Amino acid sequence: MKKYSGLCLFTATISALSCMTLATTELANAEENVRSTIQTETSTATSLSTEENTGKLINSEQTTSSANLSDENNQQGKAASTSNELEETKAAQAGFSQQQFEQIMTIPKLAAADLPPMPRATGQQNSVVSKAREQIGKPYAWGASGPNAFDCGGLVKYVYKQAVNVDLPMGTINQEKYGTEASMSDLQSGDLLFYGNRGATYHVGIYIGNNQMIHSPQPGQTVTAVDIKYFYPNFARRILKSAGTDPNVYPSTDGQASNERFIFRMYNKNDGQHHYTQLTGEAVNLMNVGWNYEGVGWVSPATGASVYRMYNPNNGRHHYTPHAYEKDNLVKVGWKYEGVSWYTGGTVPVYRLYNPHAAPREDSHHYTPFAYERDSLVKAGWKSEGTAWYATRVLS
Repeated sequence: MKKYSGLCLFTATISALSCMTLATTELANAEENVRSTIQTETSTATSLSTEENTGKLINSEQTTSSANLSDENNQQGKAASTSNELEETKAAQAGFSQQQFEQIMTIPKLAAADLPPMPRATGQQNSVVSKAREQIGKPYAWGASGPNAFDCGGLVKYVYKQAVNVDLPMGTINQEKYGTEASMSDLQSGDLLFYGNRGATYHVGIYIGNNQMIHSPQPGQTVTAVDIKYFYPNFARRILKSAGTDPNVYPSTDGQASNERFIFRMYNKNDGQHHYTQLTGEAVNLMNVGWNYEGVGWVSPATGASVYRMYNPNNGRHHYTPHAYEKDNLVKVGWKYEGVSWYTGGTVPVYRLYNPHAAPREDSHHYTPFAYERDSLVKAGWKSEGTAWYATRVLS
């Protein structure tokens, strides 16, 4: 009995110790779980705090960036406003009205046009176009008339004075009063193209052929050539003499002395050919079939050394030479000899120029007593071949 009681007591003791051990283990695990939870919550709180701070920092940076951008935009706006006010002041000082200033500032910025070889035209027209081309790239300046900067009217004034010694006033409203009306459907090189209502124009350009003009647009831009179809003018004025489109202007020998012969200069704008003749009837016939009469090219003596007239039946070109050997060589290669055109003599040189880029039916040679026309053609790519012959005088 005592052995049984001792065994029970031992068993109870072992059970109690096991329960205590289990309780201790569970308590330890519980404490570990609490510590883990606390650490997790602390880490989460720290993370949330960091994210919150980061968010605040990002928001702060975004707010600062937006404020800076707003300040930058405000500064740019103020700068643009100041610049515009400065330009307006300059325009007023140069004599432009408020309305003209506003219209000029809305002129569209167009792409520069590709300039083709200079179209054939009268000597004065060529000179104006050539001089206008020389100004391309120079900056706009209110009230400036060259040589280093221009406004639109200043460009016109400078080009006409330098090219053909024609004095025009400053200002589009003043310039539109000069010359004669030109049809927009029959523009010629050198015509002035105006923008705005008559008596209140705000812009002008120089027509250069090929549906293009050269103009000085507005502040910040330079003299440039543009296609007028993208900025079409309201009307045009012709400063230079008509290139033969006036049906009331016909070849005449009025003023010709008995020992002189007027040499009439004709131009076929369709083929780009010039023709020269002392025969009034021939000149009139050419006008009747569409040629332009460009006036008396020069005055030759009634007698003297011969200038021969040659014709190429393959392309319709005429060629003129005082040299018998040149005449004979051309005959050998298929040209037709058409006789003596006129005579050479006097002190006025008539220059001969060669176009190495002439189209198949265009003139390969051109003849003029005007040095400015010769120089203009040379600048456009023609080759000077010296003096062809001499004339007694030219008509003013």
